Amino acid sequence: RQRLRADRHPAQPAPPAAAAQARLPPPVPRRPSAPPSRPHASPMTCPVSQLFILAPNGHAIVYKDYRGELPKETSETFFHELVEKGTNNCPPVFTVDGVSYISVRQSGLHFLCTTVDNVSPSMVVSLLTQLTKVCKDYLGVLNEEALRKNFTLVYELVDEVLDYGYPQNAATTDLQSFLFNKPVVVAPDGSAVSSVLPSFKANPKTMASAAAHKSVVLQQQAAGWRSGGGNEIFIDLVDRISALLTADGQVRTFSVDGCIQMKSFLKGSPQVYLALNEDLVIASGSGGGRAASAYGAVQLDDVNFHECVQLDRFDTERTLSLAPPSGEFVVMNFRIGSLRNERQLPFRMWPAVHPVSEFKQELNVTIKADFPDSLHAVNVRVAFTVPKGVQSATVSVSSQAVKGQSATYTDSTKTVEWLPKKGTR
Repeated sequence: RQRLRADRHPAQPAPPAAAAQARLPPPVPRRPSAPPSRPHASPMTCPVSQLFILAPNGHAIVYKDYRGELPKETSETFFHELVEKGTNNCPPVFTVDGVSYISVRQSGLHFLCTTVDNVSPSMVVSLLTQLTKVCKDYLGVLNEEALRKNFTLVYELVDEVLDYGYPQNAATTDLQSFLFNKPVVVAPDGSAVSSVLPSFKANPKTMASAAAHKSVVLQQQAAGWRSGGGNEIFIDLVDRISALLTADGQVRTFSVDGCIQMKSFLKGSPQVYLALNEDLVIASGSGGGRAASAYGAVQLDDVNFHECVQLDRFDTERTLSLAPPSGEFVVMNFRIGSLRNERQLPFRMWPAVHPVSEFKQELNVTIKADFPDSLHAVNVRVAFTVPKGVQSATVSVSSQAVKGQSATYTDSTKTVEWLPKKGTR
């Protein structure tokens, strides 16, 4: 039966190879295709195209092209925008002709990244900020002279921090095993501090800020563990106070953004314990159940800590335990969102406008330091702008004010700058 079924449907003979090929359509010649476009990626994973470190005059001290997408002259476009809008008014992120410019200004230098992709601006700003800290850790001081004298070392840093435009590792401790050039020491300019600090009584627990302006690498290699040389750690408490006052001196808004900052020259990974105020009260975190209205309590609205900080003893003893990494880093960030005590505002200011004639007015500004006589304020600078319609202005300091003060007016920016006497209340 199987043989009969096969005979009923005989198999068709296969056509010759030449005939089969003749039935196929002729091949279409292909043109060389254009380079494939970059696939759409997340803004957190998009690369940067270029990295610049620009001097205050706009010259590129360091230039690194990671992807070959943009010409070197892109830094000129950035500096043109900087000059046109002003250093203090130029935004850190802007776009010109499809190119995004993201920059950070530190010590008069501009750390700039350019890109043609949809990069996360906050990620690039964080990367550039960390790069400034790494450069300061290795060079000791961050200025134009230090960058030029350590040209090769800085290029090693930017090669390790970014690979083909993608961020890699930017930690000072991790980069030490990949860098082989030694930093050239550049003395910091301490003229602004040396004229003020000698007039005060020395405090054995504090040091001048210039004491931490040294290279982490050289300091750790300077002396052995037993001699104690180079085995140091510096702690700074930084407060940034923003307040809006009315004409009669009343506080409308008040906020404090502060941090505890460390710069470690310790060898190895020793455990460090940092004890805070026992009356510390945190509204949105640990210890929020304490009596926030207790007398003398330090009240914070929000805090966050570095990843190396252990909080096992923070709730009970207000003690931070950490193994600090090498270099400069922020141990703790904190924020105060409202004025809880009148003593939290270090200065108070009272402006008063008096019409002299139809086309002339007189502005009197009075500032008062609202802290104990045992404390001193240095490098105080008061600046304010006058209306753009002002044709001319003259400034002077009251004869009843403390001697040694100065005030200047800049017509191009319509800005008055007042420098009170240093070291006085």
